Amino acid sequence: MTTKSNETLVRRYVEDVWNKGQIELVDELLTQDHVRHDPFLEHDIVGVASVKKQIKSLRLALPDLHFNAQIYPAADGLHITREWTMSGTHNGEWMGIPPTGSKIINTGMALSRICHGKISEEWIQRDDVGLRRQIRS
Repeated sequence: MTTKSNETLVRRYVEDVWNKGQIELVDELLTQDHVRHDPFLEHDIVGVASVKKQIKSLRLALPDLHFNAQIYPAADGLHITREWTMSGTHNGEWMGIPPTGSKIINTGMALSRICHGKISEEWIQRDDVGLRRQIRS
């Protein structure tokens, strides 16, 4: 695939899956053995079923969840970086914390590795300290 098509793939993942909640598209956009490295979690998220579960959980906790992402393709054509600002209202239990009604804004970035036209691996970094402060307010 071309760098442009990889960029479009990641943009669809953010816009259609995370922002619009079209979770069924995960099967089309991610490899079945997809690995999501998230330092906030105790273990990596492996496989599309686990990714779907994480997306559903976040969207239940933040029903108005929205990511504003800037997409940056790497010169190697196999990696795409996205810088994002996440916003939403904490109206559901999340990370063991009951709903607070707090409006949150959080920044982060992700690096995606593309394999055979699908996202096969992601490394996530975000301001977890700032996020925790906002949902405990």
